[in-house]
Amino acid sequence: MIETRRSSQPQSLAGTIARSVLSQRSAEQRLELAKIWLTLSRRRSLELCRLPARLSAAADLARIQRLTRAMADIVDCDPESAAKYADYTYWIPFNVVRIGNLSLHDSNPLRILDVGCGPGYFMAAALACGHECYGIDAPAGVLTDVEARVYSEMLAALSCSDRVTPVLIERFRPMALPVRDLDLITAFWICFNRHQQPDEWGAEEWRFWVEDALSHLRDGGVLHLELNSHPERYRALQWYDQETLEYFRSAGNVQRNVVRIVKGKPPEWKSA
Repeated sequence: MIETRRSSQPQSLAGTIARSVLSQRSAEQRLELAKIWLTLSRRRSLELCRLPARLSAAADLARIQRLTRAMADIVDCDPESAAKYADYTYWIPFNVVRIGNLSLHDSNPLRILDVGCGPGYFMAAALACGHECYGIDAPAGVLTDVEARVYSEMLAALSCSDRVTPVLIERFRPMALPVRDLDLITAFWICFNRHQQPDEWGAEEWRFWVEDALSHLRDGGVLHLELNSHPERYRALQWYDQETLEYFRSAGNVQRNVVRIVKGKPPEWKSA
């Protein structure tokens, strides 16, 4: 059972791990969560391992539980729909791994924008680490009914609603971002590049968008992208065509689906 009562004290680390793993319905999901917790443990950071419990303690778990129940049938029919984001026991530790990959749990406070922030898990985790974090996502009219409900409910439950601005990203159009002078722009599994659509972005569209995004970063600021795979289109390259890969490499560092670009002099890649 999911604990629905708020608590001013974080849950124990062991309790949080047990709660998240045992709440999953399938052996595959339990294995995936176990891998996430193993990844966190290898960081050897007690602060990072405790972050999921701190986030759960601060969240409106009763609201999340109601949403989880409402989305259960949709998840059963379509496990890849946005309804899956109602499962906070999975997505909180998953996004804490992202925090660890970017070393945000032990860095100085940064000014961050999460592009395509969705339900707000990453934003909430960054805020809990002391960063100033904002998000943008497509306007409600562009989202499906499930996306709109899950994102709005989760953002409210995580106290992030007032940090999100609706912004529609279109090819060859500058983004109307609500903030500037950023230290970090993140974009995880984004679909604004028309992912799996006939007009999926190529090198020129990416070049325009990256240069626009960099204009909102301070000198030395970082643009961090994690791309969706599309092996049917890109074959062995999986995430991009050859021209786009060459552009990303010319602009920054590339490791598989992760592209990291620094405004100014690129540093050496620091592997996650």
